[in-house]
Amino acid sequence: MRDAVGVGALNVDLIYSVPDLTIAGRKYVPGAEVFEDENQFHRIKSELDKNGKIMKKSAGGSAANTMFAMARMGFDVGILGIVGNDDHGDFIVESMGNVDKGHVKRFNMTGICISLISGEERSLIIFPNANDHFQVSDEDINYLNDAKIVHMTSFVHDNALKEQEKIAKRIDAKIMLSFDPGEIYARRGLKAIKSLLRRCDIMLLSAREVEMLTSLDPIEGSRSLLESGPAIVVCKMGGKGSMIFTEADEINIKPIETNVVDKTGAGDVYDAGFLAGILRNWPLEKCGNFASLVAARSIAEYGRDGYPDERSISMYEGVH
Repeated sequence: MRDAVGVGALNVDLIYSVPDLTIAGRKYVPGAEVFEDENQFHRIKSELDKNGKIMKKSAGGSAANTMFAMARMGFDVGILGIVGNDDHGDFIVESMGNVDKGHVKRFNMTGICISLISGEERSLIIFPNANDHFQVSDEDINYLNDAKIVHMTSFVHDNALKEQEKIAKRIDAKIMLSFDPGEIYARRGLKAIKSLLRRCDIMLLSAREVEMLTSLDPIEGSRSLLESGPAIVVCKMGGKGSMIFTEADEINIKPIETNVVDKTGAGDVYDAGFLAGILRNWPLEKCGNFASLVAARSIAEYGRDGYPDERSISMYEGVH
């Protein structure tokens, strides 16, 4: 049985260093995750070619990042998604390392995520392309049913969310479902994702996303999310650390100081560290501390260069 399979949008990440987060006539909010149409993409890309400095081209997508990090740590993982019939699609498939790619479909143009980095701030601009055509087959369901954990992250299009709802209903009850909604699903509100929450065992999200979903502060909002279905809610608070909520306990995870180079994907790596601990049957506090450690190390380099490996988890187990 496979350790985990990720289900989410697959993108190529183009990471740019820019003077500020204003581009193509729009000021993008630090930490935000937004999607744009093709016309705006061309305007942004044209301006970046003139005024930005490309720092890294990396395979991306939240679920893919999490699975890639878990594969590097030695877990048997796969990904379910869709990329384009283009060079970017080839690049993503070739860049996934030991992640099983047998259920990655090909159609049209690959999704693109432009990451704007200005100092320690970053903003993500997403152009979904092929991801809008994500569909799940019976073979895909059988594939997911052979995993211990199914880890879901966001898509932009309504139809893709409906496909994820089908997955939540059809996978075996014994399979653990983890869910990181990201800002895209958080903006939709609780009602839009209620069927996923009812089936969800572990919910992982940022403090900003908690506030967007619940209209409450991160602490009260995280507590309220437990009533929607998850047994565990993990609130990621960046430089303030994180908190783990269950019906019986609330655990504060202290932040780890690091040299910030690129925050893109830090939350995805946190998810990988946390799920790694779950698979090792660690106590929740140990899961959170390890997740915090690997996330902090990941932002000290661009793209996936700082992601954890097998040595990261073996050294941590040896010390703790």
